[in-house]
Amino acid sequence: MARKRATGDTRGFLHSRVFQTVAIALMLLAGPVAVVVGSFMMAADSDLLQNGERTSGTVTEVDDGRNASDHRFRTDYLAPDGSPQRVWADWPLDGKPAVGDVVTVIYRADDPGTAVLEGYDGPGTSVVGIGVVLTGVSLLIGTAMLVGVLLRAGRGPEPKD
Repeated sequence: MARKRATGDTRGFLHSRVFQTVAIALMLLAGPVAVVVGSFMMAADSDLLQNGERTSGTVTEVDDGRNASDHRFRTDYLAPDGSPQRVWADWPLDGKPAVGDVVTVIYRADDPGTAVLEGYDGPGTSVVGIGVVLTGVSLLIGTAMLVGVLLRAGRGPEPKD
């Protein structure tokens, strides 16, 4: 480190190879973990779609932001015991619901607060997508770093002044 500062290299910790390698390794781990967690979430939603109880719900709020992550809507419904419940879901770009629309809510009989909406994606889809993006980006950056290291190794040692 002292040698780097003596030669005028003051780029800092974020530019160190160790930090960058650790960051890429963490991204490589986080991506597949997100894919697995999202897959489990999607499997739970799929199981609920097949085995859950059905009722009607009313769309009460629609988020319409500029980002795709803002395309969510809230549906309120009543559990069998009369307690009010709500569930959030993502709406596709071609199927924006309107406030007041009636949708099918599928909930767990033993836990009416756990629910999904028929025909709409739950959060597991987004988590899988984030995992795929993280994995892809970290693989690209890691490959670029590896190519750089190999190219530097092929040039031989730095000439001494």
